Amino acid sequence: MRNLSFIVLLFLGCCISCVNRGKPATNSDVSPDTTTILPLEAGEVYYKNKTPFGEEVNLAGTQLIDEAVIFKPSESELLIKDEILVVKNLGEHPLLQFSLPNGKFVKYGKASYGQGPDEFVYPNIVPAADTSLLCYIFESTNQKLYQYHKSGDVIPYPFSLSPLKKKQFASDKQLVNLNPRDFIYVETSPTGKSIFRTTAAGDSVNVKEVYNLGLDPKMKSGFSYIGDFVVNAKQNRMAYAYKYFKIIKFMDLDAQTVRTINFEKEQFDESSLRIADGLDNNVTHYWGACAGEHYVYFMYSGRSPVALYQEQRRLKDKYNYYIYMEQYDWNGNPVRKYKLDHWGYFTVDEPHNKLYLLSTHDDDPLFVFQLPE
Repeated sequence: MRNLSFIVLLFLGCCISCVNRGKPATNSDVSPDTTTILPLEAGEVYYKNKTPFGEEVNLAGTQLIDEAVIFKPSESELLIKDEILVVKNLGEHPLLQFSLPNGKFVKYGKASYGQGPDEFVYPNIVPAADTSLLCYIFESTNQKLYQYHKSGDVIPYPFSLSPLKKKQFASDKQLVNLNPRDFIYVETSPTGKSIFRTTAAGDSVNVKEVYNLGLDPKMKSGFSYIGDFVVNAKQNRMAYAYKYFKIIKFMDLDAQTVRTINFEKEQFDESSLRIADGLDNNVTHYWGACAGEHYVYFMYSGRSPVALYQEQRRLKDKYNYYIYMEQYDWNGNPVRKYKLDHWGYFTVDEPHNKLYLLSTHDDDPLFVFQLPE
């Protein structure tokens, strides 16, 4: 059984990425496809003590075993593009490719860990609108971007991002690419967390704050508002799910219309979070997200790392690391709630109704779940 420190570190990771396609509504060259989605209604929907998903769906995963590669998931991220599953994993080989739907290992990306030129310490997957790329890779310790190709090549991408603040080891940006030289992201701000958009034209780079994600003006800690950011530019939508509050915000790309899904309570202040003896006693709500074309998916725990560890000790079985997944449409309407029989990092292959998950406690960690149509 994994020790408590591992569980705590596991929960602190922000770990999931998914493909987001299309272009934003604010660009004059291409308009988003808004014909398949109803207008977003502004306001707050309060679901305290309610179960809007209907009957919970239990799902059992099927293990995909490939002896060609052995690795342990750590701070992993997953992305699917063109029948290729991209996995980012902290280890000797930070980037891996698998073919779908069989889950067979294809190749390692041409990237290595280290602090030398164009090596990686803490890379993150960035969904790319460019169809010729699998994704971008963002090295958070120096704010450098790289193009990641199907060939496995990792090529520096000359886009300037704001420099790291003093005494800051790494950036906490969660980036999504909308167009060439056009990115939208979440980052710590003076109000706690905010959504920003950065665009470049020639040598000029413009950064603007799109939306303040703070829940209480008196609570301005970036730690308080840790969460998961997803974008569907084709439908002119983005969403943010908070880790320490059972809150999800849905909005258009300009945040002119915002809909808040609230399962928790009416007010948020410093007393909403508590840290005891250096251990994470705070309930982890949302822990990972995936943006599909028609739906958005959020992993949900509902337990603190300490409670999870104690639960595993009582069960005395490491294979009881279950977790929930909530499915919504892009207007914030609940669709289904699933209970998965493994715990880990995930992405959804929406066209084929499959969920792929890297289990944190299996030697062969890749699993596939069949989602109902």
